Amino acid sequence: MTDALCLELASPSPAGAALHLRPGDRLCRVNGLPFTGAPEDFAARFAAAPRLALGFRRGEADFVVLAETAALGDWIAVPATALPDGARLHPEALCNWEVMAARDGCYDIQPLPASRAALLAAPLWLLQMRLWGLAAALMAAVALAFAVVPWLAVPVYLLAAIHVGSAGPAYVRADRRLRGMQPVAVLAARNEAGAHAAWRGLDGRARFLFARAPAAAAPVSA
Repeated sequence: MTDALCLELASPSPAGAALHLRPGDRLCRVNGLPFTGAPEDFAARFAAAPRLALGFRRGEADFVVLAETAALGDWIAVPATALPDGARLHPEALCNWEVMAARDGCYDIQPLPASRAALLAAPLWLLQMRLWGLAAALMAAVALAFAVVPWLAVPVYLLAAIHVGSAGPAYVRADRRLRGMQPVAVLAARNEAGAHAAWRGLDGRARFLFARAPAAAAPVSA
């Protein structure tokens, strides 16, 4: 038996709710290493690092989020669970990914904040995120500006790219809501593949919105 204690979230603060943390989520790891202690010990970890990778356990599933504050909600101390050894995580190598999902398990993800591609290559990013209407509107605005005064196309494109770079996540959420999805989680991962794997670990019904449909099996001849 061990007398070590870990922290369980009793009720999330606005910062915790923004990370989609829920009552009952247990803080078990910090930067990949097991964590035990009181809320004061947890808060002290942010004094030495502005951003930490926090490992939570929800039921039997584990997930990680990046946080910049210890004020994630009200905590209660509970007996710590024995954890297997894990690799150390480096927050600077991770990115938070927002998961948007429908009731039937269909989901999509996007990085938070928006990918640099949203600023550096706005039309391509819009196409990648399947925001067809916005991509068409951006290119139409640039083409119209070029037709009026050729040099005007450059500032029009730059202003549009800056706007997309800052408001991109909101546009993605709006589009996915029209598809019946809502933001349901934030997960930290090194890349998109890692974010997909993390979400599938939390939701066994998960089905990526843009996954290719499996090929139909060829009929078997008699």
